[in-house]
Amino acid sequence: MKVFPLRISAVVEKTLLLAIVALISVSAVFAQAQASTADLRGLVVDPNGALVPGAVVTAKNSATGITRTVTTNDEGTYQIFALPPGEYEVSAEAPTFKKTVISPVRLTVGQSAELKINLEVGTQDVVVNVLGDDVQLVETTRTSVSNTIDQQRIENLPINERSATGFALTISTVGRDNGRPIGPAPTSGLNIGGQRGRSTLVQVDGSDFTDNSINAARTTVSQEAVQEFQVATNSYAPEFGRATGGIINVVTKRGTNEYSGNLFGFIRDKKIQARNPFAPFKSAFTRTQFGGTLGGPLPFLNFGEGGPVTTSGRDKNFFFASFERRQRNETGFFTSNVAQGLTASITLGAPILPFTQTFNRLTAAQAQFAQGLIASGNPQLIGAAVQYLYLASSGGNTALTGRNPLISAGGAIPAGQVVGSRFFLTGAPVPFNTQNAQGQFIAFRPLLDLPQVFPVTDRSNFFSLRTDHNLNTDNQLSFRFGYNPGTLTGIQDESQNQSIGQNDFSRTGVQELKDLSFTAGLNSIIGGRAANEFRFNYGRRETSFRSQNNDATSINIPGAAFIGRNPFSQVDRTETRFQFADNFNFILGTHTLKFGGDVNFVRIPSAVFELNFAGLFNFSPLAAGNLNAAFAPLNAPDLTPVQTYGLG
Repeated sequence: MKVFPLRISAVVEKTLLLAIVALISVSAVFAQAQASTADLRGLVVDPNGALVPGAVVTAKNSATGITRTVTTNDEGTYQIFALPPGEYEVSAEAPTFKKTVISPVRLTVGQSAELKINLEVGTQDVVVNVLGDDVQLVETTRTSVSNTIDQQRIENLPINERSATGFALTISTVGRDNGRPIGPAPTSGLNIGGQRGRSTLVQVDGSDFTDNSINAARTTVSQEAVQEFQVATNSYAPEFGRATGGIINVVTKRGTNEYSGNLFGFIRDKKIQARNPFAPFKSAFTRTQFGGTLGGPLPFLNFGEGGPVTTSGRDKNFFFASFERRQRNETGFFTSNVAQGLTASITLGAPILPFTQTFNRLTAAQAQFAQGLIASGNPQLIGAAVQYLYLASSGGNTALTGRNPLISAGGAIPAGQVVGSRFFLTGAPVPFNTQNAQGQFIAFRPLLDLPQVFPVTDRSNFFSLRTDHNLNTDNQLSFRFGYNPGTLTGIQDESQNQSIGQNDFSRTGVQELKDLSFTAGLNSIIGGRAANEFRFNYGRRETSFRSQNNDATSINIPGAAFIGRNPFSQVDRTETRFQFADNFNFILGTHTLKFGGDVNFVRIPSAVFELNFAGLFNFSPLAAGNLNAAFAPLNAPDLTPVQTYGLG
């Protein structure tokens, strides 16, 4: 069997998305914040509510040393662009007024907060301290419908799998994506505003983290490395796009002037778990997740003569590193009742047969049909009933047990059909007991022998390193590197309309991932009236998906079992992404202009996507007339998919 590479657009698929948007307001309306930062604006007024022009407003983050200072215009308004999310001390001072200090002022990603500052008459050496919790931040200019999941909720709410995006489910407009899962093509798992999971765009620090081939979310970062994230569900800000559902914008943690870190570990074990109701016994279940974080100032070398060899890095350079490992040894379940409905039987003897024979594994309708023909007393109809019973009962027994106990009835069976063999019909396409070199069954499997439980394992790692550099008061540079390798086994899917509990272990998948990312960002303030945000993003995602038994034939028995190789395997694909994005804000009088561009080069050098390469056999209900034309005018009930499988 030859595996051929799938070439898209002559070896290279390049997705070029270039959007240049100009947003011009018609009154004193300001643009929304940049993708990974926040804006702060407002009025400075005196005790009578009159505007105070020329007041000096400063926002300082003591944890990172970031300080921004602006002056109110003739209308007493101020605006501070591109502030990293966090807690700030905001102060305002003007001649003949006391200095007012408000702390802490908490800003979140994507926020364009309005803070009104009241000054009291007096000398500037007198300071009026205002508790940040006593003032209210509002966003009157925001047009997008969005919610922010802050650090407090991330730390205090338990979440399964410890995936930060799972917190989006706490928002009323976000639900689980109930679309049929496909092993090699998962989705974001989120239904936002009624849209499919593939309609969601996931960003980390303002850069796309989407698998372009299947429009799914890539592996992001450890939950411990997430500071907060924004979920936009409608009317996105101009810099967002490429999503008809929603946008999840994750902001990672950054280092501060103090060294800090943590070690964590979580364990769930079957000893403290209840028995799964689908398991005949208390099956294997152990899930451990452990890791740690460390962040703080980043020392650097001093070059040249004089002074210390190193500088502490406080207020200038910071790092934040995180690692998490997830290990799962759990259990998947095959819950299908393969013998369901095959509970009826008929016993015949003399004078119809020269011996006593029980025909079991029949449906109630099949047994009733045969009894009706026998009760007619017509020899031809009785013969048809015997032939029908042999076919239905042989199929049911062979499918479930791999054995056909029926004895030939002389001339009762059509010529050319061998009773007593493994399959009732000749030329069966799924020969019994065929194995590969590893001893795995690759074709027929007795359904009652299928294991009720099977192993599910997960070995995933999440590495992340972020550095931030305050070049000066107007320029901040950041880098982030991430690497997430992982292997997951026992993946069930519904790619052939099967139910999850009807997948045999041989049908489950093994997925291997290597997800590498590198992002860089530069936030710049230009002349106090403009802000520019530039981002570069490189991503490389290697994914492989195969069945547990890649040599096996794919066998579909609707309503009963799905056996053998996953039809959507093998899949091997590598995708690389180069993204360049730039957003520019400019204040023009009482208006704000915002425009920019976003360019993505997505390349898939080669891909292997095998569909039904090992053969696919669908055993649907079989019309009895297809086995013997004499059954057609008698309205004989169809054979079930299980019986059809047993006939080969």
